[in-house]
Amino acid sequence: MDLKSAGSSPAFPTIQYNSFAYVINHLNIASTRKKPKIKITVTTKTLLLIKTLHKVGCIHRFVVLSHRVNGRYARYAYITTPFFKQTPFFKSVRLVSTPSRRHTISLKSLKTAVLSVRSSIIVLSTPYGIVDHREAIRLGTGGLILCFIS
Repeated sequence: MDLKSAGSSPAFPTIQYNSFAYVINHLNIASTRKKPKIKITVTTKTLLLIKTLHKVGCIHRFVVLSHRVNGRYARYAYITTPFFKQTPFFKSVRLVSTPSRRHTISLKSLKTAVLSVRSSIIVLSTPYGIVDHREAIRLGTGGLILCFIS
């Protein structure tokens, strides 16, 4: 029995996965293999993360396209990661919160954490959307820590 007859098409996976982990893992793989371009499937949730990563400079540029696969539409993002002389812009993007373990941070704790992370970037999911730590402090809110970019 092949995968398509079992209901598991690569374009529309039936298994539950952490969509933020999916994007972050593909970015890490692209940077370690020194691939400047990657293609990933996109949901509404992952598109917000991609836009935030683009705003902070972790993604150079991206294009979202929709393709018709087996009678349904699948959205893909073609992402270009920034490199300088074969060296990626970021060393790693580490996932912090998972569906089984959520790490939240208050505004007061965020202000003290920023002093220790220095040049790293903390990406948060807040009531105002997915933002980096500077924007969260400006908005005066804490939130769920999604990832660290170092």
